[in-house]
Amino acid sequence: MTDLASTITTRRRTRRQLLAGGTGALAAALTAEALVRPAPAAAANGDNVILGQENNETTVTTINNKTTGGTVLSCIVGGTGIAIEADSGNGIAVRGESEVGDGVQGVTFRNGRGVFGSSGGGDGVRGESHSGVGVHGVGFASATGLVGSSGSGAGVAGFSNTGTAVLGLTSSASQSAVSGQNLDAGPGVLGFSSKGTGVKASGKTALDVHGPAVFSRSGTLTVAAGQKSATEHGVDLTGASIVLVTVQNDVPGVAVRSAVPHVASASFTVHLTKAPTKAVTVGWFIVN
Repeated sequence: MTDLASTITTRRRTRRQLLAGGTGALAAALTAEALVRPAPAAAANGDNVILGQENNETTVTTINNKTTGGTVLSCIVGGTGIAIEADSGNGIAVRGESEVGDGVQGVTFRNGRGVFGSSGGGDGVRGESHSGVGVHGVGFASATGLVGSSGSGAGVAGFSNTGTAVLGLTSSASQSAVSGQNLDAGPGVLGFSSKGTGVKASGKTALDVHGPAVFSRSGTLTVAAGQKSATEHGVDLTGASIVLVTVQNDVPGVAVRSAVPHVASASFTVHLTKAPTKAVTVGWFIVN
């Protein structure tokens, strides 16, 4: 009986030892596997947010702060990292809404940008308004309110269906409402209209020109010696056009008798008082 009990006790101890050894081996295997594969996110719907790892959810997470004037969420980076990063596959990454305040506000206290927008193919920053201003830039003191720059495209482009595409206003007695400057040989300001007036000037002084003025409907025409008239072709004329002509070289006894426009043939003919003994050059200029 004693030998049987001793044998049973030995068997029990042997089984405990085997189980203990197997459990240790299993734990070691699981630990090795955990080291090889990444740990899954611990937070899911209904769980607490776990710092330092990915948190998965399939519904909207809402934080309500009932304090008047309080901040709902504050994220601070001590170095040069990103305080908040949002990514979206094809939707809106960040959206800000406000009843009466700013939807999104960006502030920087040094030389950085308050708001920076970048795009590979779309708008870097787009502003829209149903009744106000789409994009409003303000510069305090001598700072610039809005700057647009481009390597080869338009620095600033304005479009409107029925209103003014680009509007400049100033209350200064010495500065221009709109100023165009070209640092190379191109024009400072270019105006074009497919059906109307390219550039329209009005005011106490409608046009003030400093420097040479070049007009496409002006030039010179030569009346050959022994001829009393000459015709200039390829000039756009209307029924209101006025052709002004004056002799450019001194030929005694010879003067311009008339300059007759021909609207249908886009030309005009200069008639002299008599046939000159040498060629006469006349300068012409068309108004209207």
